[in-house]
Amino acid sequence: MLLWAGCDQATTEETAGIVTLTGQVLDAETNDPIVGALVQLQPQGLITETDSVGRYRFEVTIDSTMELTVSATKTGYSSASLPVLAVPDRTIEVPVLRLTRTATEEPVSGEAANILLLSQSDQAIGVRESGSKETAELVFQVSDSMGRPVVLDHAVRVRFRFGVQPGGGEYLFPEEAQTDNSGRVRVHVASGTKAGVVQVVAEANVNGRTIRSQPVSLAIHGGLPDQNFFTLAPAQYNFPGWVAYGLENTISVIVGDQYGNPVRPGTAVYFTTTHGVITGSVLTGANGQGSVTLYSANPLPPDGIAIITATTADRNQQPVTRSIPVVFSGPPYIDPCMLDEQNNCLDTMPVARLNQSYLLKITDHLGNPLAPAPGSP
Repeated sequence: MLLWAGCDQATTEETAGIVTLTGQVLDAETNDPIVGALVQLQPQGLITETDSVGRYRFEVTIDSTMELTVSATKTGYSSASLPVLAVPDRTIEVPVLRLTRTATEEPVSGEAANILLLSQSDQAIGVRESGSKETAELVFQVSDSMGRPVVLDHAVRVRFRFGVQPGGGEYLFPEEAQTDNSGRVRVHVASGTKAGVVQVVAEANVNGRTIRSQPVSLAIHGGLPDQNFFTLAPAQYNFPGWVAYGLENTISVIVGDQYGNPVRPGTAVYFTTTHGVITGSVLTGANGQGSVTLYSANPLPPDGIAIITATTADRNQQPVTRSIPVVFSGPPYIDPCMLDEQNNCLDTMPVARLNQSYLLKITDHLGNPLAPAPGSP
């Protein structure tokens, strides 16, 4: 008997403990938190109330893992419940309890007190005729001092204006609008011909004072590439590509549209080379820039000069292209002809004399200039 009693006590110590249950009660239709809903925990018979964000919390001691039932009720709503497997010494997030409204109440509000951005269809649009989306919709919410959306009895006319803008002919429509029964009002932003950032401000007059929103920012990206604003440049116009294989030389592009603005992000640029190996393509970033890598590799240029070409397409579906030469310099070579001060070749090698200057011509083995030493300008 003593032995069995000892085993029972050990089992109780291992399985008993406190379980913490937390969760939230939401409106099934609007997904808004329900404040003041009564939440019950069975079979313990505990009751608590949801807070300002619809959340609740229970802490209960249980002897072992067991199934509990959590239920929520609120006047004007149907009730909801669900089972929860409770484990001692655990914190368990209970799935959301959603209550369906059964009583319809007419919305009420006070006078308009603030304007907030409710939604924004896009964070960025493209300049006019860029092929990108050119308009975005902003939805503002006008609320009273208690945060309730203003109803029609307290509707206000909201005006829209730009804060910062690129000045390329962008515009807002409508320029003003009246709030609906949910306190909402919409405006569309249309791009112009310049890339940049626009800020949109919504404001209204209420009883002689002005309420306004915080500025809402929206990026306007550039259009398609233009030949006149297409730049291609290497990190090194001369690198020791004939000396070793696998040496790297960064080739960069800067791509602008017809207005000189950076093209829209994600514009593809394709690269080819007559010699060596080059990364095939790159997508431009926010500033219209991108880069690839040229590797010293076969085939090596017989005259030491490789031609790098970058290609994309403009708004008329025509190629936009640019080419540059890059020297693959080789090992150094000293011309046996010595030069005098007038750069004339001396027929015979002179005897070196004090206070006399002599010039030597040093190139690579193909007659091209040597690549600069690492770290030199």
